[in-house]
Amino acid sequence: MRPWQRRPMPEFGAACRGEFLLDPEIAHLNHGSFGATPRAVMESAERWRRRMEADTTGFVRGVWPEAVAAARTAMAAFVNGDPAGLVLVENATQGANAVLRSLDFVPGDEIVFTTHGYRAVTRTIEHVCRMTGAIPKVAELPAAAIDPDIVVETVGRAISPRTRLVVADHITSPTALVLPVARLVALARDHGVPILIDGAHAPGQVDLDLAALGADFYVGNAHKWLFACKGAAFLSVAPRWRDRIHPGTISHGYGKGLAEEFDWIGTRDVGAWLSLADALAFGARYGWAAIRAHNDALCARAAACLVSAYGTRASGPASMRGHLAAVMLPVDRTAEEATALALYAALFARHRVRAPVMAFDGRLWVRVSAQIYNDVGQYERLAAVDWSRL
Repeated sequence: MRPWQRRPMPEFGAACRGEFLLDPEIAHLNHGSFGATPRAVMESAERWRRRMEADTTGFVRGVWPEAVAAARTAMAAFVNGDPAGLVLVENATQGANAVLRSLDFVPGDEIVFTTHGYRAVTRTIEHVCRMTGAIPKVAELPAAAIDPDIVVETVGRAISPRTRLVVADHITSPTALVLPVARLVALARDHGVPILIDGAHAPGQVDLDLAALGADFYVGNAHKWLFACKGAAFLSVAPRWRDRIHPGTISHGYGKGLAEEFDWIGTRDVGAWLSLADALAFGARYGWAAIRAHNDALCARAAACLVSAYGTRASGPASMRGHLAAVMLPVDRTAEEATALALYAALFARHRVRAPVMAFDGRLWVRVSAQIYNDVGQYERLAAVDWSRL
């Protein structure tokens, strides 16, 4: 029996698919992009919304402040962060924007980031550099011939006396690799340069300990691997930076401290934030360690299945993967975004499989996610696809 043919643990997979609203006709292999929220968490968010609508003024004036503070505290406890330096935002990109657009850059300053960075964040870096005269400096990382040492060495070579910020992903989006962020934080510290870790995929996928990591800035999503509703994420800021970081929307709390500035930027739907405790409780019911072990093992089986079927390779070594894997496609087509989007659309139209196709490092890749509602058969369905006919 081949590795990917061993079925997942019975308490996961199809057995828990009913916890979600997922269309049973679709093979949902793209949890990493937007997540999937359990019914129970969606119901919790709706209860908060109904409570707000029953007495909107009373809720905003009397309930909102304490309820948001409690959600922040719960999130900080889960990632072992400092509650005084952790604020809620709607997504990791919003948090990264707050950092990048709050720091002072002057012409000639450098912002170092890698070729594996998330496009929304790299676009923000480009915008900030265009506005300030700073220079975007890219550390060129390969997709396949890579290991933690190469990551650290390449980023280290990109840092210069003009570097004012390093931006690195905890888990990369296009290549699905877990980067050695603890070593990168230490590297930046040795150079006297602050570092922003884009941990969009990390909370829930890895056992995150912000206090031990010690990054200057860390952003993470809760709507991906923590089962929260869309619009729940956090930004963690080290003490020395807290009076300098502001939300993208300045409002009544300006100058009153990190929490007051970010908690209220105007009227908004906070159902996703206030249901965070229920999202964390959902994961605790299955056991966070058990979920991580299951998803890592299922992802390894998925990667092995696809690599064997396609006769190609996965990005990076298995030791740098978690709940996500990117596998090179067996196609000889131009590796550009238009081709990737066309293949993605054809994959869904003909096979009802949701899995993003990426153009990276001169090749086309398909990225798969492993979550508790997935099973081996769904990856076998993807493995059977004849990409030359799409």
